[in-house]
Amino acid sequence: FVLKHFVSPRALAATEVSLAVASMALAFTSVAAERATGTTVPGLRGVVQRPVVPSGQGAPLPSAAGSVAFGLSAGAAVAVLSRRGGGRRNGGRAMRVATMDAPTTTVAKKDLSGKLPDCPRTIWKADNIDIDNIPQPRETAPLIVDAKDLAERLASGTEEEYFVAEREKIMEQLQLHGAILFKNFQTMKDAEGFRAFYDALQLNPCLDPIHTSGLRDMIGKKDAVYEAVNKPSLAQHFVGLHNESTFVKTAMFGAFGCFKPASEGGGEFLVADGAKIIGDMDKDVLRRIYEKKIRISVSNLDLNFIGALPFGQEAVKESLQDLILKVVAPKFEMDLEMVYGADQSNPWRLQAIEHAQSPINTHPVTGQPVWFCNLHNHSRYLRDRRPCTIPEVGMTDVYHGDLGQIAPEDVEHINKVCERNMVPIMMETGDVILLDNYRVLHGRKVFKGERKHVVTWFESCGADLAREATGDKPDDFMNNLINKTLV
Repeated sequence: FVLKHFVSPRALAATEVSLAVASMALAFTSVAAERATGTTVPGLRGVVQRPVVPSGQGAPLPSAAGSVAFGLSAGAAVAVLSRRGGGRRNGGRAMRVATMDAPTTTVAKKDLSGKLPDCPRTIWKADNIDIDNIPQPRETAPLIVDAKDLAERLASGTEEEYFVAEREKIMEQLQLHGAILFKNFQTMKDAEGFRAFYDALQLNPCLDPIHTSGLRDMIGKKDAVYEAVNKPSLAQHFVGLHNESTFVKTAMFGAFGCFKPASEGGGEFLVADGAKIIGDMDKDVLRRIYEKKIRISVSNLDLNFIGALPFGQEAVKESLQDLILKVVAPKFEMDLEMVYGADQSNPWRLQAIEHAQSPINTHPVTGQPVWFCNLHNHSRYLRDRRPCTIPEVGMTDVYHGDLGQIAPEDVEHINKVCERNMVPIMMETGDVILLDNYRVLHGRKVFKGERKHVVTWFESCGADLAREATGDKPDDFMNNLINKTLV
């Protein structure tokens, strides 16, 4: 299969790689990615104070997300396993809105199957950030908009009409807070209603930043709806905080919906304000990791058989490194380098590592410095100390920009700050969390039973799509292969 779809006979002859070895080359494809809230808000009537319960200090917000990892053992496919914590808060705000029946509109929606534009390029504005003078945000996440209140606001219309009328105010509040939790609405209980919600806000969907990874199956192609890592094989893997981003691609907004909470409990959605995280972090730790930058390893491929070869070890080693980088890696559209032995545990371990990037970015619209880093999710040190169902081939790690190890005490401090700012949200059917993907990180706790959460990513907000799908966008080949044959 790999020979047919990836490797030409000429390439195979040049690298002298057998069919089994060529198949195993696909194993590097564990993909990173995988990638928080007092007074009346001006312009929004009926906004009342509601405290947010910090993580570890009582129940989560009423009613409850990176890195994907998968591999092929020597020449044969194995199951994909992946998966995709809060402190001082200004207080959650609940805009009370009367519960209304779901809209009954019969206007046909445009079928988005195969028509989504690619995820936009990551906007990096990370130079010359003054670590000692980082401004604190005025508000934080999440703002709560509750459909049980303000009956007068929707007494004469539908929920969809409300979203249309309040679109500009909602987007202003999203920019101010970073995330909004919409609770107790009737509209967003299925893909059609979820589409009606984001259409009313004029959000323009795009492909997932790691669409080709197969992390998420697109379960509603005509409405651009991905499943949000609900597979049983991933249920007991804790998803740490992350932005849905790679060095190359980042969606501007994301909407996470709950069609069915976990039937046997758990699965709380996690949000954390990146602007609050860096404000709470020790300046010396923050400066050290900012100046040294980070590199994220997204996969381990142990090629120990090379060491057992009677001759030609270096030639085979270099050939496999070149084969994977040039033939397979481009399918995943990440800025990767294939490095042997970066973790210093095995000289025959080939790791797929993103190039150096800043752990801090500035918001492309507001200019607010934010923690824009997936270390909490991808750190091997942290994964070894919490629920993790990832096989070795899919284990991730985070290094300094020079591939040096990040000190455990620095990792522990970052983890402590992230968890202090982490807000768990138990979502119920119909709830939606709309987030600013540059400002707010997200994650998910482990769960039991059946769960159906979904997500759609957006490139922009406006009347029309900024970009139409083009011929050079990622295709669905790898996404379909992984979800239909491996997971």
